[in-house]
Amino acid sequence: MFLHMNRYISLYFLLILLIAPFHLLGLDSYYYWDWSRHLALSYYDGSPMIAYFIRIATLLFGDTLFALNLVTIVSTALTSFIIYKTARLCLNKEASYVSVLIWLFSPLVTLDLINQTTYDTPLTLFWALTLYFTIRYIQFNRNQDLYYTGLSIGLMLLSKYSGIVLVLALLIFLVATPYRRLFKSRHFYLALTLAIIVFSPVILWNAQHDWVSIRYQLSTHQTQNAHNTMGSILHTFFNIFLPAINFLFIPPTLYLSKSVPRKSPVFYLCLIICITFVLFYLFVAGKATIRGYWLSQYIITASLLAGYCYQEWAYRNSTYLLIVFYVLTSGIILMNNTTLFSFGYSKKLAYYQSIQLLNHSDEKLPGIVITPGWFEARMLFFLKNKPTIFTFDCGSMQNQYKYWSPNLNTLDEVLYIDTFDRLSCVKKYFTQCQSLNLPAIFDEKGKPIIYAYRCSNKLDT
Repeated sequence: MFLHMNRYISLYFLLILLIAPFHLLGLDSYYYWDWSRHLALSYYDGSPMIAYFIRIATLLFGDTLFALNLVTIVSTALTSFIIYKTARLCLNKEASYVSVLIWLFSPLVTLDLINQTTYDTPLTLFWALTLYFTIRYIQFNRNQDLYYTGLSIGLMLLSKYSGIVLVLALLIFLVATPYRRLFKSRHFYLALTLAIIVFSPVILWNAQHDWVSIRYQLSTHQTQNAHNTMGSILHTFFNIFLPAINFLFIPPTLYLSKSVPRKSPVFYLCLIICITFVLFYLFVAGKATIRGYWLSQYIITASLLAGYCYQEWAYRNSTYLLIVFYVLTSGIILMNNTTLFSFGYSKKLAYYQSIQLLNHSDEKLPGIVITPGWFEARMLFFLKNKPTIFTFDCGSMQNQYKYWSPNLNTLDEVLYIDTFDRLSCVKKYFTQCQSLNLPAIFDEKGKPIIYAYRCSNKLDT
């Protein structure tokens, strides 16, 4: 079954590369695209690495769907290769391919990494790289791997703050095993210093902006049901964790029940990472709303444990069935996210189609477009002239746009696009606004998908 598997995996990446020009990414991807047009040390919402990745792609291939898709395709391909190399440090070739296939075709990976370009994209890449160098240190005990691990941790945190979960798991592993001797090693502290230096741009930016990004991350997803912590945790486990992780709860459970966990330091590390990850996010679930795609990094170590179970206990048929199920599910997900069609109502497809009506109209589009907040701004990527995007205060969170948007009263002419008709807010900044008479596309409730106006402060019309 696994003969020439590298060719089949390459064929899969070629397939998603071919559909990239019309593959609709998750809407948040287009917010990070606008980050890439305003490069900075960090941003209101979090770490900056995704902006750098997107900027490289758009410099090469323009502000296109292909460029944004290319970021996630290349990152996912590199992550697959790193997972394979990690598995080969402790598994045979066949079991290593099992680990890669389970990870690559996991529906959560398809949804979070193939189907959108967000800061989970570089996070997962450098999470896998951190794990690779950590396991390589365990296997060969070379000090240089400590420095590579420190560098990878710095890049991981420069990608997304939640990389701290892996750092926490690594510290627990050190304390719980003879590797606690590293606390006496100068190489350990030098590697830690390297990680901090790499992450320092984010620290500097936050220090210059009153730690707004840290405060935002600690408060933005807080639940309103703070008095029923256990209820929130149980609800999150059954409604988020189980659907997202599904069968990949089984490998850590099997390893814990059928093996002596400490027998293999590598797989004991994988087990600790899985357990730490789940417990961390269940703890967070008691205080905040959890998103399913936050859990995708769990799949890496769970897949390595799945490869171990395949190799040691010969779970052949169940493994093959799982891979086939994952491949079919991921294929459906990919087909359902293009500019061509959708199996059901798709908000991002509706936004795309509405903006295309504007692109194909006879209207000469201004070079500036305004909208109330970052949430509404995401769809503006689809405008053909790729205008400058500003936001204004009208009930929506502006996030990073607060630092980019000028006083709108100073602007001559803009295009105002919104998902609600908030013209009363816009008239605070412009003397006249005229609706663009475009064919309307309606949502499931019969409401227009977008409202579009040309607004001006010019004296003559």
